[in-house]
Amino acid sequence: MPGISTNAFINFDVLKNQVLMKKLLLIAAVTAAVLSFSCKKAIQKKEEDLIVQAMTDGRWYVQLYQDTTTDVTAEFAGYQFQFYSNNTVDAITGTTTKSTGTWSGDISNYTITANFPVAAGDTLRRLNYVWTLTDSYTNYVEAKTANGSGTNILHLQKL
Repeated sequence: MPGISTNAFINFDVLKNQVLMKKLLLIAAVTAAVLSFSCKKAIQKKEEDLIVQAMTDGRWYVQLYQDTTTDVTAEFAGYQFQFYSNNTVDAITGTTTKSTGTWSGDISNYTITANFPVAAGDTLRRLNYVWTLTDSYTNYVEAKTANGSGTNILHLQKL
């Protein structure tokens, strides 16, 4: 073609390839970000499943409950707690379920929340806080919470 340089075609092809490369890099970056987010969510879900399994596999008892500076562990004598994957928890003495409450865990904030109804009585309602985990194993949990006038400390041990 007269008057059209072959360099113009080459430059256009180079420019077109550069735009295509930028698009591919953008798609790759977005894909990597989505996969990274998905992997993080999958790992978090697996961690949550492991916590639920540890909590629901067996019964627990209060090894220590300190209300600010007062040890009230004796109030929980005879109580065992069975946590369930549907986020309920039974307070059991002997073979009798004394009360059913709810519980939830938040792995990202290292907290567990318990809630027993008013009818459960003062002892079980002492558990109605958002507890920050300070140490935990599959058979032992240490937690604390602010109670308005100080800090409560709770140690749960698996039977």
